[in-house]
Amino acid sequence: MREPVKGTSEAGRRRESRARDTRLRVIEAGVRLFIERGYVPTTVQAIADEAGVAPATIYQAFGTKQAILAAALDLTIAGDDTPLALLQRGWVAKAAQEQDAHRQLRLIIEGATQVAARTAPLKAVMRDAAATDPAARELILQDHERRHRTQEGLVDVLIEHRRLRAGTSRSRAVDTFFALVNSHTYDLLVTQRGWTMTHWQDWLIDLIEHDLFGTTI
Repeated sequence: MREPVKGTSEAGRRRESRARDTRLRVIEAGVRLFIERGYVPTTVQAIADEAGVAPATIYQAFGTKQAILAAALDLTIAGDDTPLALLQRGWVAKAAQEQDAHRQLRLIIEGATQVAARTAPLKAVMRDAAATDPAARELILQDHERRHRTQEGLVDVLIEHRRLRAGTSRSRAVDTFFALVNSHTYDLLVTQRGWTMTHWQDWLIDLIEHDLFGTTI
């Protein structure tokens, strides 16, 4: 997504603010339509109509529909349009400062599962689109890599002051977290099997405590 040139004058700042508001309106319209209609049936014209802008505005700001999907994914991962990486978010900093190991794990799981729940509908759309759209397949692969790097950072928070269970490497710990804490597991257990969010989180905490650290709560 192209970023606007930052204005130094009052008029420039107003233009920048309007451009940001327009981009956010387009992305939010994209999220709604992708989830309601699917990625392939949703056209740039439909997104423009939903957002109340001209298609030319979308092409100028994003270039392609795939770029809108990528921006929509970024927005749902973060939960807002503040330009902060996930590992820079307040809930991660709070967990990093927590001295109690069990409480720290709960804070990490609560934050990560909220991201998984928030992104689940859009990621289901992406998986459907990937069957026919190479751009969607590539975006899924990029998302997997990014999520793995992010969750590597979360595991590093957990192991900064704790030892992993004997025989468990850092790489194995990250892969375990990656396999368990994701939107697909959320879909399986919460959406399809009717687990509550709390039930899912407690299950994850028990598994991770045992598998990574060899302890139970």
